[in-house]
Amino acid sequence: PAHLAGMFGGFHPTEQNFLPPLPKKLATKYMQELSSKAYDPSSSTSVPDGTHLRVFHWFQGAIDIFRNSKLPSLGKELHANIHESILSSDYLSNGDEFESARESIAIIASWWCSEATTYSEERSDWAYLDMHHYHSWSSQCSGTVDGQDAAYACGDVQGRDQVLEQCTQWASAFRDIVDKECGVGTKLMSAEFSASSHHSVRRSCNSVSNLRESYVRQVEAAQAANVELFYWSYHMPYGGAFRRAWSFQHLMYLLGVIDRPDEPQFECNDHVPDGEEPNDDVWKQKEDDDDSS
Repeated sequence: PAHLAGMFGGFHPTEQNFLPPLPKKLATKYMQELSSKAYDPSSSTSVPDGTHLRVFHWFQGAIDIFRNSKLPSLGKELHANIHESILSSDYLSNGDEFESARESIAIIASWWCSEATTYSEERSDWAYLDMHHYHSWSSQCSGTVDGQDAAYACGDVQGRDQVLEQCTQWASAFRDIVDKECGVGTKLMSAEFSASSHHSVRRSCNSVSNLRESYVRQVEAAQAANVELFYWSYHMPYGGAFRRAWSFQHLMYLLGVIDRPDEPQFECNDHVPDGEEPNDDVWKQKEDDDDSS
C-alpha cells in the first residue's frame, strides 16, 4: 500500500493515482480524527486531503491488528514503510527536491504520531516508521560517469564529496522533523538504501573508492541521527554488474571486509540431476536397444 497509491512517472508526478481516494465522508472524518488526536494540535503539520489518505487509513487498520495481537508481547516489531510518492505535488514545494522531501516527511510524521495511528509508548517500543531513501534516484544526489543528468561526475572527487555531504543530511532531517512532530524517542528506519550513485548500472560510479565513500557517509549520517538502516539486498549472486553497489555481501568483499565475493554457486545452464532422473546414458542405451531390435 505504501506504493500502490503512488503516482509514478517522476519524483512527485501528477498523473492519475493507481488507487481512488477515500469516499468523501470517510476522508473528512479521518482527517478530523487525525487532527483531534495529533501529538500537539497547536503545532503539528496538517495532514491534507488526497489519495494518500487511503494508504494511511489502510495502515491504521493494519496497525490495529498488530496492536491487538500477541506479537508485541512476543517482542515482535512492526515496520511501517511509507513512500513519499503517495503525496501529490499539489501539497509540496515545486522544483526543490530537498524542500519537497522535508515537507513529505512532516506530513507523514504528523500522521504517524497522531494517536489515531500510534501511541508514544508504541513508537519507542515496537512501532518503526520506515522511509526508504536512495541517492541513485535523486537528480540532486546522484553521480554518473559523464556527469550528465546527475549532480556530479564520478571522477570529480571534490564535487562528489560536496554532494554527499549535503545529501546524507537527509538522515538528520528525517530525525529532526519526526522529533518535532512526535517528540523524542520515535524509532526510525530506512530499510532500503545502497551505495549506488545512479539507477543505471552502466552510468553509476562503480569504483571501490566511490562505493566506499557513498556507503560510509550514509552509514555515519544515519548512526548520528539514530536512524537504523537495512541494505537493499544481503546478496544477489546472479545480479551481474549490479552486485557492486546493490549486494551487501559483494560490497563488503570489495571493501576488504570479507574474503568471499557474492558469486553464484551454479551457472544458469548448470544442472545437477537427481539420482532417479534419466540422463544421457539412459537415453543412449534406449536408442541402442531400439536399433538392435
